[in-house]
Amino acid sequence: MSFIPGGPGRAPFITRAGALILAIGIGIAGYQIGVRTSGASNASVSGSIDLSRFNQVLQIVLDQHVGEKVDQQLIDGAIKGLVNALDDPYSVYLTADEMQAMIDGLSGSFEGIGAVIETRTIAGEPCTTISLDCQLIVVSPIDGSPAAKADIRSGDRITAVDGNDLIGETVDTAIPYVRGQKGTTVVLTIVRGTSAPKEVSIVRDTISVPAVQTKSLTTSDGAPVGYIRLSEFSQVAGDQFHAALQKVVDAGTTRIVLDLRDNPGGYLSTALHIASEFIGDGLVYQEEDSHGNRSTTAAQPGGLATDSSIRLVVLVNGGSASASEILAGALQDRKRAILVGETTFGKGVVQTFMDIPGGYGLKLTIAKWLTPNGTWIHKVGITPEHLVAPANADSSKDPQLAEALNLLK
Repeated sequence: MSFIPGGPGRAPFITRAGALILAIGIGIAGYQIGVRTSGASNASVSGSIDLSRFNQVLQIVLDQHVGEKVDQQLIDGAIKGLVNALDDPYSVYLTADEMQAMIDGLSGSFEGIGAVIETRTIAGEPCTTISLDCQLIVVSPIDGSPAAKADIRSGDRITAVDGNDLIGETVDTAIPYVRGQKGTTVVLTIVRGTSAPKEVSIVRDTISVPAVQTKSLTTSDGAPVGYIRLSEFSQVAGDQFHAALQKVVDAGTTRIVLDLRDNPGGYLSTALHIASEFIGDGLVYQEEDSHGNRSTTAAQPGGLATDSSIRLVVLVNGGSASASEILAGALQDRKRAILVGETTFGKGVVQTFMDIPGGYGLKLTIAKWLTPNGTWIHKVGITPEHLVAPANADSSKDPQLAEALNLLK
């Protein structure tokens, strides 16, 4: 399945490199809908690739290596090595457990600590294998989760789990150390800023992630504003968002704040669905495949808030990734919304999920996605029209939301 939209069974979606919701599996970003089944033959590979050397080495290992041999582990290791050799942090071979964890994570409920994490270099670039330079970073704790209650914060670095350092691990292989059954305890070693490392004990729980949260606000001159926070582009988020927007529209509210901050992405189909609530027709995003061929995707008819009399401000930050960027980029390019906050994450590639026999999976980068104007935001992000820094961690104020309300006066 491709991750920029999603579909029946398992759908494609877009995810941030290395990002995941702990206890879910891998993070969400932008994939296409639906899961593909690998069509490759068991006996051959297309093209001119010669597998004779691989087969020869495999046979020698099986015949001559002294020690316990687990044939499937050898094959899994070889496949992981093949995918890792792409040097693409978004492409990964998933074991059956990892594949199921990712799918479960998109259902909106899972067991774990409730935090979105990613791997980043000290310079801020996406990376794959955890090292002194490539670190496991907390993007954001989920509201009300065990991680949030334990005061885990955005930007915290996780250096060890239950006393075991994570050097050499990837986001995917680190997951099993952190996730676990409700009621069990995990100890994370956390480094915050320049402070000394500290150990934080967290009791795992069932995490229910409400995709959509709403509240009623007013501008300084008393005009009503509908506030909708979208935390992820899960399977249920499209319907939840539609219902929330329906209430806003039915109330006669013509000012809306859409909050995409720290939204790591999800199903592309959900992003298209939500974009179509505000864009009546025309382009939402473009894709460019490995051969340079471009395709376009247009808005779906029937949106609730396509009339220009309904004013829209979108809040974004560095945690807004993938499907969030598809939505924000479409609304910005189509002049349908004003963006406020900080530059977004910058994930401009599309992955597809393929089912491999035995419950295994392959997440593979297959295309670039571009905004309606043809901009590729990869490793650059989307810059809001109004750049506003967030409040200090100890402040109850929200200057980004305040600016949004000011623009809607």
